[in-house]
Amino acid sequence: MKGSGAWRPAVLALAGLLSLAGCGKGSSPPADPEPLRVGADAEIESHKASLRRDPNNLQALIGIGTVYYQTNRDREAIESFEKALALDPSDSNVRTDMAVCLRRTGNFDRAVEELKKAIAANPRHHQSRYNLGVILVQDKKDLGGGIRAWEGLLENVPDYPYREQLKAEVARLRAAAQPRDNTVSEP
Repeated sequence: MKGSGAWRPAVLALAGLLSLAGCGKGSSPPADPEPLRVGADAEIESHKASLRRDPNNLQALIGIGTVYYQTNRDREAIESFEKALALDPSDSNVRTDMAVCLRRTGNFDRAVEELKKAIAANPRHHQSRYNLGVILVQDKKDLGGGIRAWEGLLENVPDYPYREQLKAEVARLRAAAQPRDNTVSEP
C-alpha cells in the first residue's frame, strides 16, 4: 500500500479532519510558533519555583511541560515530559503530549514509538491510538499502519465519542487504497 498513490487524494482531503491533539485541556494548539497565552510566563515561573524546591515534583514537571506544549515550545516541553516520564513511565497522557511535540519537531519515528508505549501502558487510551493513526497516515505515509491503529482504537475503545466518523474515514481510506482495475474485458 505504501507505494500506491491512489489513496493520496483521500488522505489530503482528510487533512482538515485529522488534526493531531494531545491530552491537555482544549484542542490542539494553533500553528503559530508561540501562541499568546495570558499568564504562561507566570505559570512557568511558578512551576520552576516548585522544581527548585523539589526537582522530582512530578506535577510541576507535567505542569511546566504542558505550558510549553500549549505555547509550542516543543523542545522545552519534551525535556520536561522526559523528566516526568522518568518518574512515572506509565502516564499515557504525558507520553501522548510529548509525542505531539515530537511530531511538531519532525521526529515522526520517535513520536510513533512514544505513542506505542502509551498504548502499551493503557490500551484504552483513545488519544494515543488516534494520534498514532494520524502520524502513520499523514507523516509516515503508512496507510495500512494508520488504518490498523484506528481499527485498534475502534476495537479497544467501544465508547469512543467519534466512533462513527472514524469508522467512515477508515472505510473511505480502505476503498481509496484498493488498486484500480483498469483492464477492459473482451466479450
